[in-house]
Amino acid sequence: MSTSPKIIVLARDPAGDPDALLVAGALAERGAELLFAATSPYPAGAALELELRGGERPRIGLGGLRLDDADALWIRHLGIEGLPEGMRDDERAAALTQADAALWSAIACADGLVVDPPEALLAAPAKPRLQLLAARLGLEVPRALVTNAPAAVREFARACPGGLICKLVESGAITNADPEAPPQMPTIALDDEDLDHLEGLELGPMLFQERLRKRLEFRVTIVGHELFPAAVATGEAIDVRMHPALIRGLRPHDLPPALGRRLLALATHLGLNYATVDLVLTEEGRWVLLELNTTSYFEHVERHAGLPIAAALADLLLGRRPPRAQRAALAG
Repeated sequence: MSTSPKIIVLARDPAGDPDALLVAGALAERGAELLFAATSPYPAGAALELELRGGERPRIGLGGLRLDDADALWIRHLGIEGLPEGMRDDERAAALTQADAALWSAIACADGLVVDPPEALLAAPAKPRLQLLAARLGLEVPRALVTNAPAAVREFARACPGGLICKLVESGAITNADPEAPPQMPTIALDDEDLDHLEGLELGPMLFQERLRKRLEFRVTIVGHELFPAAVATGEAIDVRMHPALIRGLRPHDLPPALGRRLLALATHLGLNYATVDLVLTEEGRWVLLELNTTSYFEHVERHAGLPIAAALADLLLGRRPPRAQRAALAG
């Protein structure tokens, strides 16, 4: 008698992850079930087990769910929140460090398909390194500067007559605590007055880039060997995330074949089966890559552009579509 594949998603709150729900639906249509392993209760509220047994397959469990016999694991955002109130800051930091290291170690010991392997996710470069790698693979990237020196920013601005934008080096490092404001810190344009008032920059380096005059802005989702590109005309908007109407305007759009091959080559170089890429087509006809993210969301792209991303991910997890990046199988 045949056994249904065992597919597990690990996420802070899988039941509240719109991407996980889409893929769960796609798997159900294929006669398979997506099992949810929530990481938010861990460590105090969910037991982790990693039993190493020589060269045999290790035993791995989280919150009572066995991970070691899964056909595929899908890793989302592994938020760890299960620590009691009242801990000292140093105790909390130490506990989180150990819990995080143990969880990633357990996932790294899992056999079978992992989308994507911990060694690839943890090694994924920050924006500056990513842009350097992309450029060396033949992709165009914007001129950029990372600095905490106001004088360096002003000098860089003189070399970028089209203006500058400013963003965080690590997008998820800072969130907005104001419930009336967007949760993310937005990318902003800098004018001459801003350049005269850069006080405090020395305490927190930022990423500055040449401002691009955009004809179209793209979100390209990579799943295995496939690309799912969607685009929207953004006008003068700097950060599409801050404009829900623009997100609703995403539509399917073809990419030049050579550009598509280079994007896939970048994913291969990074060892990724899943990624999202932000790029722009400028008014001058330049195709410029802005950034690549590993566990970002695609639900809004599927909903507004109608691209079958969840179906592709379901087929990848079921082994019906070949992975782009593969790990060496563990003995056992």
